Amino acid sequence: MKPATSNFDCADIYQEHGYLVRLTKGRDAKVQVFEVFGRLPTEREVHWAPETIMRCETSREVWDTISPEARSEFNRRLKAESKPAGRWGADETSVQRLLGKELLVLLWAVELPDVRPEEIAVAIRNWMGLKPEERWWLYTMTAAATGLAHQSGMGWRGALRQALCFGTRSDAFHLGAIAGRGTLVPRANDAYAPDAAKPRRGTRKKTSPDDPGFLFAPPAAE
Repeated sequence: MKPATSNFDCADIYQEHGYLVRLTKGRDAKVQVFEVFGRLPTEREVHWAPETIMRCETSREVWDTISPEARSEFNRRLKAESKPAGRWGADETSVQRLLGKELLVLLWAVELPDVRPEEIAVAIRNWMGLKPEERWWLYTMTAAATGLAHQSGMGWRGALRQALCFGTRSDAFHLGAIAGRGTLVPRANDAYAPDAAKPRRGTRKKTSPDDPGFLFAPPAAE
């Protein structure tokens, strides 16, 4: 079995349009995710540097929680396509374009510092329950309006948090309660007939002279 490489289906980020996950060092260590517009160099370029956009920056604690789950999901898909498994590098990891979009959907949902560990766990579960196509759509909608690193919590980024982090124990009331149900003001029924009760037990209204199930009520006592 070949060892996992420090990329996910993206061997050279300089030549491929994909995403780059960078882990910073120090006391305030972060994870940064860049979209990289990799390309082939022209004949006149001695060196070339593809353009990048920082899409997300969040804490290493968040990254350490979600990265194993993302790795398992991505490698499951790569295995199904008979591609080599990937792994997260200690410094930088290049990620294939569609997989990078899916990773950002999860990161955007849990990137803010006030997201609780329970919410992160729920977000991972809900993210795993989405189809890849659904994650791609969510990325497209979010990136179009609030896809830059400094726009955390805004617009669709905030909506992703509300959607993926919903389902914690504190949300149990909202999931089980039925709010807003009731009735209209009672209205008098003009056709109500208090004497029109159901037939006595053992009797049935005659529906037809030929009804074989017709039963007569017992005669009244004299």
